Amino acid sequence: MNVDEPAVDGPDDEQTAEEPRSWKAALPMMIAGGLVLAILAWIGISALASPSEERISDSAKVQLTVNQMYSAMGTLNYERYRASFCAADVAAKEFPTSVQFADDNRADNDAKGKIVVSSMDVEVTGDRAAVTAHWNRQNDENAKQKTQLTLVNEKGEWKVCGR
Repeated sequence: MNVDEPAVDGPDDEQTAEEPRSWKAALPMMIAGGLVLAILAWIGISALASPSEERISDSAKVQLTVNQMYSAMGTLNYERYRASFCAADVAAKEFPTSVQFADDNRADNDAKGKIVVSSMDVEVTGDRAAVTAHWNRQNDENAKQKTQLTLVNEKGEWKVCGR
């Protein structure tokens, strides 16, 4: 190569900067953007058409209610415990007050640990469910317990009923 000859590397940078870009250069970005919008629209429409609480089975809803009841006993959350029961049970005179609930469960939690529900046998028939909860206390794993519970669907929510 002669020192007097200019090097030829490619198109002149000044000339490329002055030329307007074609819409074809943006086509891949437009396709990607359209695809993202289509996916987001599909997710939004499916969530509106079938909310998550409607996709969960009745058996799973029953198990959730039973878990919330036992969890409330372990955390001394009277409002959650009370919300797990049907209106007839809550209105019964033998239903524990918040003070009775706290006293009974605090003593058991301190002595034996919180309740651990290892499994549940659930049978849903219409608006009623029969549950056998297998549980024990954290500090006493050898003292396995079984509790039979009846749940009813009350205004679209499963509630423990018939203590």
